[in-house]
Amino acid sequence: MPTSTKPVVIESLLSVNEVAAALGCVRRTLERLRSTGAFPKPDLQVGRCPRWKASTINAWIAQGGAR
Repeated sequence: MPTSTKPVVIESLLSVNEVAAALGCVRRTLERLRSTGAFPKPDLQVGRCPRWKASTINAWIAQGGAR
């Protein structure tokens, strides 16, 4: 009997440079936000390379970002 399963949704993970470009800022600005705790923690850390889901960044923006 076949079973019904939901399709798996795989969300891309964004690098520091990709997030900075999407926000329209330079990498250093994003690093400052991270160091002060004003930016969300990465969803995944690959070695020394942080990665964020687009949904994490969008939620942060919807909550007002870094005011």
